[in-house]
Amino acid sequence: MERKLEDKIEDLAHEIREQANRLSVDNFITFLHTADMVERYVDIEMRKVGINRTNFSLLNHLIVLGGRATPTELSRRVFRSKHAVTRAVDTLEREGLVKREGIGEDRRNRKVTITTKGLNLVRKMVPFREEVGSRIMSPLNKTEAEQLSTILRRLRRHLNNLITQA
Repeated sequence: MERKLEDKIEDLAHEIREQANRLSVDNFITFLHTADMVERYVDIEMRKVGINRTNFSLLNHLIVLGGRATPTELSRRVFRSKHAVTRAVDTLEREGLVKREGIGEDRRNRKVTITTKGLNLVRKMVPFREEVGSRIMSPLNKTEAEQLSTILRRLRRHLNNLITQA
């Protein structure tokens, strides 16, 4: 019986290897692994300055949205559940980086507003973003970086459509 499981594992491993030989699948797998590695590296670097990616992303999106947004709007922007955004906003509020405004006890109907302290943190992070981004992208020459930018924008638009349709 144990041999049958080993055979099934080997059969599936062979199927996965064969699938990976197709360029679209290979590119997809490589893309996923690269994205995981970028996230891991950015997490390491952000931990050094005392913030995580989700909280930093929320602060950035608040600025892009004019300084105020609902947790639901933020949830859509950062691709996190409303519950995860609420927890992150709780943390940011405790740290004085955002405040909640609105009427009623239902936190979903309240606006989250960036504070001066939050704005100053994001402003302080601008050189950090430049440095980490440059370090990550350094193997690419200017032409490759421009091509990658074009490709990633096209993929992002496509994925946004897929998400909207899902």
